[in-house]
Amino acid sequence: MNKLLKFLIVVVAALVLFSVAVVFVLFTVIDPNRYRGTLETLVARQSGLQLTIAGDMSWTFRPVFGLNINDVRLVNPASPQELASFSTISLKLAPLPLLRGQLEMGEFFAENLHVNWIVDSQGNSNWPVNRPDSPAPAPTESSPANEIPVNLNIEQITIHNASFSLQDQQRGINTTLQNVDINSTGTNLEDRPFQLSVSMKILDATAGHEFDIAMRSTAAVNFDAGSVRLTDMQLDLSPLILNGEISVSDFLGDLSWQTRLSSNNFPLPHLLANFALADENLLPSPDQQRLGIQELRARGDLSGLRIEQLDLGLGASGSERVMLQSDVVFAGDNSPMRVTYQLNSSGLDIDSWMPAAVTGTPDDSAEQPTAPVADIELPLEFLNSMNIRGSHNIASLKIGGLEFSPLQFGLVLENGELAIDADSAGFYGGALDVVARLNARRSPAQLALATALNNVNAEALTADIPALGFFNGRFDLNTTHQMTGNTVNTLLNSITGSSQLQVSESTVNITLLKQVFSAISVLSPRGEMAASWPDVVQVNNTEAVLTFSNGLMTNQVLSLRLDNFDIAGTGGIDLQNGRFDYQMAFTVLGEPAPQSLVVSEDFQNVSWPVRCNAAFSDPALRYCSPDLQRVRETFVRIARDEVERRAADAVGTQVERVRDRLRSIFQ
Repeated sequence: MNKLLKFLIVVVAALVLFSVAVVFVLFTVIDPNRYRGTLETLVARQSGLQLTIAGDMSWTFRPVFGLNINDVRLVNPASPQELASFSTISLKLAPLPLLRGQLEMGEFFAENLHVNWIVDSQGNSNWPVNRPDSPAPAPTESSPANEIPVNLNIEQITIHNASFSLQDQQRGINTTLQNVDINSTGTNLEDRPFQLSVSMKILDATAGHEFDIAMRSTAAVNFDAGSVRLTDMQLDLSPLILNGEISVSDFLGDLSWQTRLSSNNFPLPHLLANFALADENLLPSPDQQRLGIQELRARGDLSGLRIEQLDLGLGASGSERVMLQSDVVFAGDNSPMRVTYQLNSSGLDIDSWMPAAVTGTPDDSAEQPTAPVADIELPLEFLNSMNIRGSHNIASLKIGGLEFSPLQFGLVLENGELAIDADSAGFYGGALDVVARLNARRSPAQLALATALNNVNAEALTADIPALGFFNGRFDLNTTHQMTGNTVNTLLNSITGSSQLQVSESTVNITLLKQVFSAISVLSPRGEMAASWPDVVQVNNTEAVLTFSNGLMTNQVLSLRLDNFDIAGTGGIDLQNGRFDYQMAFTVLGEPAPQSLVVSEDFQNVSWPVRCNAAFSDPALRYCSPDLQRVRETFVRIARDEVERRAADAVGTQVERVRDRLRSIFQ
């Protein structure tokens, strides 16, 4: 046993001495700088780029056993800017091939990598490389590429603390990727699965914001077939977390792809804040405006894409669902992009996704001048660039404080002409029909809009529009308008058409009318004219017509009839400042009109001048007031007419008496 133990000790010692001798030979006899030219030529042949190793090359044990290279720079011979630089690159090498004069690389480690990607205003990039058939630089004495065989079998790739600078002057992009860490284990190009992880911080200097992104996945790459598969993928773009898989086929030729994804339930505004500068104080709380991707199945190729299923859950519970299917055919040489889609939803509350209104005290609003509203250009170029055909089936839609249930409408955009048709949408116990036509081929664009509300319950509508609480009953409203212009303001300033309202058997709150006539009665020699009027009047028939002629600001003609009460006038609406101004005439008609409002016969059929000039936000009782100067003139005219009538009656009476006496004399 002692002899055996001694023999084993001698053998082990001999192996150790041999290993030390091998390492000594490896690190003293073989100069790593001999591989400098080999690596530079290898990069030139593979990419057409110029690799310069400006620092020392040495053997290393950390982070991998192999070759350590310092101060590495990559340039494009056709561009003056430096493409990339490394502070340190470590290549894991197999020891035994080194003894045979071969480079067998198994692992790549890079630290403090920096990449510049620059595109000038003409669209020229600093990264174009030689085509495969372009001649590679010939080996020189300092780069004996034919003397040192190189075997690339890198299975471990680690890039730590890298940065990428992306500057595109043509598109206005100035973005930096920082703290980039890339790690892959078992890396290969033979379609065998390997682990891949990527993380980075993205800084957008143009928009002035930053966000973090991280991705983990099992990857499989088949370079010969041109395919890439990412399975068990998790993409973390706080607060969004995407899970699923993506596969790409034939990326070297006829590229195609498909994906299947889902996500967590996340607050959409907080995600969008990653891509656009936003005041965090104005963002809604994280429990609001949430959505989740229940399922996304899509595929595409170089000619287009298909969304086979997009299922979104809206709200904190995801109870509101939106389903979308779509096909997109990209634009060709002689054809525009074509989009077809179908959208179905169990319920949509658009108002809950709109920014909250900024409120303030009345004094604050009075001190601050109204800021001008920026005019909005119509997307005419977009409308002329593609054809779209879509259908919408929404069980319930809330928008602008109104509810439509159900709502079905179609959208067709073809050759620059947009058509929207909604038939018999449910609207507060009645129905809504809408027909809109926009011709974007004309300059200026032309818009025709027609709507019809039938048998709408005014009392139900008042629940969402309290300002309409002054009347109830069921009503019909029909509008027909035409507009021209390339911006929203020019469209509104050209509006021409009319709106007709009809209400049957309703009760109307006439408090405003009573207030106006109470002010008129101050100048009346007979006292209160409307003292007997109730606050609410039963009206058998209500008709209103509002006519527009070349805009909203002026030239509007308003006519309103409530049984025997008639309102007529002209004026306009100032949307910029949220005001309206109408010169009106209030008239109480006599018989045969139904006498719902009773006044003295002397004041019937008299047009009382009234000015309705106020802001929409003012209390309703401040909307209208009489023109007292003209009211005084009206009373003077009434009095003069009364005197003339009485004088005529007196003269007529005396003449009749004279006639009677003459008759008696002659008889």
